[in-house]
Amino acid sequence: MEYTLDGTWLHIAIDSLFVKTIQEFFDNYIPSKKVQHLLIQNKNILLDGNPVKREDDIIGLNLDINIYPETYDYKKIELKPDVVYEDEIIAIVNKPKDLLVHSDGSDELTLTKIVESYYADKNYISALPIHRLDKETSGLVVYSKSIIFQPLLDQLLAEKQIRRNYLAFVKGKMEVGKIMTIDKPIGNDRHNSNKRIIYKNGQNALTKVRCVGCSKAKNYSVLSCSLETGRTHQIRVHLSSISYPILNDLLYGSASDLCIRMGLFAESIEMYHPLKEDNIYVEAELPNDLNNLYLQSLR
Repeated sequence: MEYTLDGTWLHIAIDSLFVKTIQEFFDNYIPSKKVQHLLIQNKNILLDGNPVKREDDIIGLNLDINIYPETYDYKKIELKPDVVYEDEIIAIVNKPKDLLVHSDGSDELTLTKIVESYYADKNYISALPIHRLDKETSGLVVYSKSIIFQPLLDQLLAEKQIRRNYLAFVKGKMEVGKIMTIDKPIGNDRHNSNKRIIYKNGQNALTKVRCVGCSKAKNYSVLSCSLETGRTHQIRVHLSSISYPILNDLLYGSASDLCIRMGLFAESIEMYHPLKEDNIYVEAELPNDLNNLYLQSLR
């Protein structure tokens, strides 16, 4: 898709699309029926400057969409997010350790509040995470900047066209280069509401693992992990179940003096970008303590 952004309006070159009507455009780019309806009702999608109907032919006309149709009351704070990547519809942010992605109902500071503050001067931009990380986990989180394209990003996540890759620093020695797939269902622990367990009647959960480093002297390994499903605590539960608990995971493992955080880092995002119609790859730098462990594991 070829497009330009003028303020809040996205101007799309029709000859760059493979659709002929407004409804076909909706089916490909805006899957939410509610959002489709609001775009038409509020005149936030126009053909040659005129309101549209679903059956309208778009060939040869100018298609414009107001992709930021709302404003938000964001609170300005001093903290700034570590924005690793940003374009018209997404921002990918590096989350520090011990920070919630979004509120649990308390007044605790969250990554989303920090991202909202970042957009306080452009309060028409949404700051909506399309997935989350555990509070203890560091690394990349994808945010939707446009409520118009949020449903499409949610759909891409569900269709596994947004892939999250992690580095896990675990207790125990694993052979470098070893590859495995952990396919074990995960369910709630009836005795601890904050914990998950391997449970035969639980939700399907599949994690792919490859060992990329090992320190025999300090008895830890570094594992590259990718998610085929997105269950709560999935990597933590799966690795603990094969006796390679994550360092400093106090829920599924034990404390470690090798690093100052839980040894799980959301290192990279691979995703299909629906406007650029191409794949993008975004990677975050490891925090110093984890980077030192990674380098030592390669010796």
